[in-house]
Amino acid sequence: MEAYQYECASADFEELARVVSDLFPEQTRFVERPAADGTPALSIQWVAMRFGSTAKRFEMEVRFAPPALARYRATPPRARGRSFAILRAYVEAMLGSLEEQYAEGKAVPREVTIELADEFA
Repeated sequence: MEAYQYECASADFEELARVVSDLFPEQTRFVERPAADGTPALSIQWVAMRFGSTAKRFEMEVRFAPPALARYRATPPRARGRSFAILRAYVEAMLGSLEEQYAEGKAVPREVTIELADEFA
């Protein structure tokens, strides 16, 4: 059985999910679905105890600006490393920000959003 759940209709979204999956605990769900405004998005849903004494559900939505996603999809697979590195850096930075908020005694939001545009592709 795989430790992570991938519910992605397209292979490229599953590929993006796999790029960041090791940053999350096992049993994390990666779901390809449009954001509320229709923007293509990858929803990352996980349960964590790292922000308190009880397990809580968290969701990170990574939204991709349509022109940037189109450029990414047009990029040959062997040339996607830069996009992978940028996605991973943004996700790591968001997780670091949540950890800082918790360390400072601030409330940690259960839902966060990352918007990727021209920097992505």
